[in-house]
Amino acid sequence: MKATTTVLVLCLAACNSTSSIGPTPGAIGFDAAAEDWRFSSTGGEGPRATWQARADPHAVSPPNVMSMVAPNHKSQDRFNICWSDDQKFVDGKLAVAVRADRGDVDRGGGPIWRVQDDENYYLCRWNPLENNFRVYVVTGGVRRQLATATVEAAPTGWHRIEVEHKGVRITCWLDGVKLLEATDSEIPGAGGVGLWTKADACTSFDDLVVRPGGS
Repeated sequence: MKATTTVLVLCLAACNSTSSIGPTPGAIGFDAAAEDWRFSSTGGEGPRATWQARADPHAVSPPNVMSMVAPNHKSQDRFNICWSDDQKFVDGKLAVAVRADRGDVDRGGGPIWRVQDDENYYLCRWNPLENNFRVYVVTGGVRRQLATATVEAAPTGWHRIEVEHKGVRITCWLDGVKLLEATDSEIPGAGGVGLWTKADACTSFDDLVVRPGGS
C-alpha cells in the first residue's frame, strides 16, 4: 500500500545564511577517476550534460568536487544524473554537500538513491530559485512529489542535504534542520546512489556520505 505525506514548513533562521560545512569522516569523495561514475539522464531531449570531477579551492573535502558544468541541451524536462551502483543502498542514511553554481531555468539539486536505472529512483533536492526543498520518487521517468518545504537558504555557498530512508519512511534535513517526512513504497529494493540536477542547473557536489543501515 502506497501513502504520501506532504509537509510545508518555513525554514529556521539558521538557513538564511550558509552553514559552516566541514568534511565528514568516511565520506565518499570525488578524488578518484570519473570513470567510477555513470553520467546519464532522465527524460527531455538533446545530448546529455557534461559532468566533471575537478579541483576546487573551496571543496568541502579537498581537492575535488563533482560538478555538472554544461547542460548541452535546452530541455526544461531533462534530469541530469550522475550515479554509481558500486555501493548498494536500501535503508540507512546518506548526505551530500550541494552548491548551486548557476542556472537560469533551474538551480540546485541533490542526492538520488535506491537507483534502479536512469528512470527509477528516489530524489531529494533544494532549489534556491523556487525557495523550496522537496523529496520525490521517479518511476518510469515520471517524477512524483512526496513532500515539500518552503526555505530561504543562502543561494551561494555550500549546503548539506541529509536523508534517512527506512522501509517506506523518508526523512530529509537541510543544513541540520528536519523539514520533510514522507512515506512511499514505490521502489522497495536496494539500488545505487548518485547526484541530480534539472535542466540548466550547473551544480557542484562534495562530501557524499552513504551509511547503509543507519550506521
